Amino acid sequence: MRTPMNNLYLALGVCLMTCIQPLWSQQDRRVEKWKFQPEIKFRNPSLESPNKNFVIPSLWAPHSIFLGSTEIKDLRLTRFYTHDHPSHDGSNHIALAAYADGVRENIGQRLKYPVIPGLKFTMELWLAYCPVVTQVHPTQSLFNPKSDFKPVKLQVYGFSSGADLGNALLTETELIDHDGWKKYTLTWESTGRYDYLYFVPAWESTTFYDGNLHMDHLSIIKVTRIRKNKE
Repeated sequence: MRTPMNNLYLALGVCLMTCIQPLWSQQDRRVEKWKFQPEIKFRNPSLESPNKNFVIPSLWAPHSIFLGSTEIKDLRLTRFYTHDHPSHDGSNHIALAAYADGVRENIGQRLKYPVIPGLKFTMELWLAYCPVVTQVHPTQSLFNPKSDFKPVKLQVYGFSSGADLGNALLTETELIDHDGWKKYTLTWESTGRYDYLYFVPAWESTTFYDGNLHMDHLSIIKVTRIRKNKE
């Protein structure tokens, strides 16, 4: 026998489900939109620094996993436009060196939308080889040049978090052995979810040596669905 209290509970249940259902639908739509964003934009894609006190571009940061015993505060990645080494876009670019002791300078940031399986990711950026590495003092702009650096490749790694050591190599370039700027197109697919991307120089082989490249002007990441072949 249904009592007035039972009717009250039933009415409250129906009301609750009516209120929650639109929230579920909104959440589903947000997830669907998150999965299929057509593009992902980098923050500060031209790698600009506001002044010479900024030796790492604003909104970017290295990952310590590639640095060995080198501390992040000791890195000097920003390069300012000069006649000998002009930036491709704006007044700054960066230099990423890999060293014979296994240290690899790198730079990355958290993405607005993650790299996830089932999608194809494509982006462009500009790279150049430079045999000279200049360590810029953060306040006095002094130079301590080191020369005879060899060409290296550029690799792109995905990380699930900024502190997580688990990562995946997503793609890499050929050897960057040209002095002038050249545009490269990078394409990859992913088997996992990665919220961070890091750009890391890599040696040509398993033998470590001192190598260096310059990087500038990153495009948006274009995202497309992977079409499955029908059997």
